[in-house]
Amino acid sequence: MLHPFADEEVEEAPARQDQSGDATAEQFSDFGAFGPEDGQAPEIRDYSIFKQPVEMVLRPHYASANEIIQLLMKDRLAPQMKESVEKHRERLGAHLEAIKKSFQIYVATAASESLYKEAGRLERRYFREGANSNQINFIKIKRYYEKIKTFNSVARENWRELAKVIDTLLILNETRKLAQELDRQHMRKLNVLMRRTDHFLDELQIYLEISAEQSDRMTGTIKCQMEYNEDIDYRLEALFGLVDEVDTNFGAGAESEQEKEPDSLDPDDEQNSLALNIILETRTHKLNRSKYIAVPILGSRDWNRTPEYRFEVPLGLFEECVDQFKRSYHVNMDSGNLKAPVAAATIGVASTVGEAALVPYKDLIFRHCNAIGEKVLDDDFPGLAHPEIFLYHCGARTIYNILLKVLRRSGLGEMLYVDEYSTAKRELPEELIQKLLIDWWLEFFANISGEDVDSYLSFSRQLEMVKREYRILYEEGIHTIRSERPEFNYLRVERWIRENRDRVFGLRKVEIFRRFISNEILK
Repeated sequence: MLHPFADEEVEEAPARQDQSGDATAEQFSDFGAFGPEDGQAPEIRDYSIFKQPVEMVLRPHYASANEIIQLLMKDRLAPQMKESVEKHRERLGAHLEAIKKSFQIYVATAASESLYKEAGRLERRYFREGANSNQINFIKIKRYYEKIKTFNSVARENWRELAKVIDTLLILNETRKLAQELDRQHMRKLNVLMRRTDHFLDELQIYLEISAEQSDRMTGTIKCQMEYNEDIDYRLEALFGLVDEVDTNFGAGAESEQEKEPDSLDPDDEQNSLALNIILETRTHKLNRSKYIAVPILGSRDWNRTPEYRFEVPLGLFEECVDQFKRSYHVNMDSGNLKAPVAAATIGVASTVGEAALVPYKDLIFRHCNAIGEKVLDDDFPGLAHPEIFLYHCGARTIYNILLKVLRRSGLGEMLYVDEYSTAKRELPEELIQKLLIDWWLEFFANISGEDVDSYLSFSRQLEMVKREYRILYEEGIHTIRSERPEFNYLRVERWIRENRDRVFGLRKVEIFRRFISNEILK
């Protein structure tokens, strides 16, 4: 019988019997097994679904991993089932998180716009004299193939290991229904999806004339060898025979849109100087078609170009936030002069102070960002060989999350204004803070290059250091709550740690752990 996640025939195991002597109704070797008679074989050979964006096609991997994690964490599981599942929770969680992480590294970065940017960075490596549109598409589709091939391999390996655990759960009376539900809702469908992906990659390999493949021993990333052939149309649409139905190149649109300059503010208005400077910067950096102001992604590897390295603010929302900030009647920038909203009727139009507060506000945000960086590197994770590189890998989003926590706890940074309904409001100008954080980020990491952040050996050592620190604090948290509440069982201990994360790990470390570790406690 064909093992659902194997590449060859395996011998079918004899049916086990439970204590009552009845043969177990289902065996793991039957999970996802199929043949021409059940109508799935033609579906597997049909890879037309890949006409859609690949992130949409392969999303079931990520969604299923998430759903299974949620299912196993349910408090409503029967006590006997909980006990049986608990023995395998860590193993199951590790494989499910590996699938989710691999999706973010390889599939999320295989979107057309991401590939276009990556091709621009790699252009000179493949074509020293510069590349035409078809050569750009050559680079894009090569990276597309490598990313999807790598992900499918990683996913199959981890789903196979998960299936082994499900096989164990299937044998036990307490967990048999759970195992059957996992099989019915997830395993069979994922098996079909991976087979369809295999067929698609096989066809793409033939079309692209790929001569060889090799896997990186450290990262598991698959690289392929292929030569540029000017007679091949390297648009993905060409594989499906859709070249006459499209007007643009594979993934095109980014280049033409990227060249468009955003609308500027009135240069005659001196009070708009800070905002105008921001607009001029966007022209220099050539915003993408969504008009985002963003931190630059320095890395050139799949693993250091994931969403965790992105941080951006929509230009339109930023401009609206600046306008609102300038209309505020008070900005809390001094801990000795914190104010709360007052009756709108007592606020005069002439009392707005936001316009004059833009530059001092920038200083406030920069001071806090510098303080956060220093405390993370000096207090939380001292003694790092490359501290700035570690902070870069933490990502601007992590620094931003810490910054918001600090500001909200202190009350600093809030703007007080009157809305269109004449109601006094108080809130943080988040889009302005995001833009100022990007300014700080550019200044702080001005001397760091792509080569500095491309070392996976350095990154893996720092990652292991973070995980080790997490385990230490996690064990200390368990010891603390068991001392305070010895009657708590495992699930109640987990819930307590989740609800008291800042106490257990510390305000800053919680966000650092969230960046590098994915589990239910940190969500």
